[in-house]
Amino acid sequence: MVLLLSLLLAGCAGMGGAGKNGGEYSLPPITSSPTGESRPGAFVWHDLLTPDAGASRKFYAGLFGWTFRENGAYSEIYLGDQKIGGLLPIKPGEGRPVPAQWLASVSVTDVDKAAKQATDADGRVINGPMDLGARGRGVLIAGSSGGHLLLLQSRDGDPADNPPEVNGWLWNELWTLDLEPAVNFYTGLLGYQHESVQDNYVILSRDGQWQAGIHRIQDKAFAGRWVPVIRVADPQSLLDSVKSLGGTVWVRPGESKARPDAALIADNQGALVILQRWSADTKSREAN
Repeated sequence: MVLLLSLLLAGCAGMGGAGKNGGEYSLPPITSSPTGESRPGAFVWHDLLTPDAGASRKFYAGLFGWTFRENGAYSEIYLGDQKIGGLLPIKPGEGRPVPAQWLASVSVTDVDKAAKQATDADGRVINGPMDLGARGRGVLIAGSSGGHLLLLQSRDGDPADNPPEVNGWLWNELWTLDLEPAVNFYTGLLGYQHESVQDNYVILSRDGQWQAGIHRIQDKAFAGRWVPVIRVADPQSLLDSVKSLGGTVWVRPGESKARPDAALIADNQGALVILQRWSADTKSREAN
């Protein structure tokens, strides 16, 4: 799979930023109004990088009822009146297609320090640190076991830690071939504690709050990436819509040892997403 995620940042130059060599880009804030709240280690934002913005908007509007507000080349994603993410078109690679990809942003209090910690722990800095206009300051990294994240120090504060809404973000998990190096990297970088809930799954938490999971898988083709999870009322009931909207159903609920309340899909541009049924009285958010 081609992962040209640095195009997220290069593409923002068309929105009034200085371009890749200028070290500054312009992105809208991640909250509709300033909160002044910092939640280090929390996953606070998701951007969809897509080669066909119109097709992506049609898919997610049809499946989840999301709406979009254009801000130059960038589209802000809304669930009702709540801003939950962004969508940015990316250019195809030379002679080959570039599949869509969800890129999550994680809150940090010092982007420059976090960038150095990432490289010291055998991760890679792909782009940055850099100023992102109204969004704040960020750095795009790859973990030591793969998986791309944007580490973000938001200018106006992070979104409040509200219970996940139906058709909103529920969880994020890293797929990897080897748990130990991935756990060591993210606990050191983001101050997480960890606990094993199965032989192949580790929960990352901070200050008593679960933040993400790390899932050991066997398929090399899918390893080395972060996959977001969307809370839905019933994943099974959405699968026909996924296909009619041009997406792909990779794993149905309960299929191939999958959880009975979760499904793995790809949208109509190839971005992977997990659909999971979850209730607020259920402790676990993970979709392994």
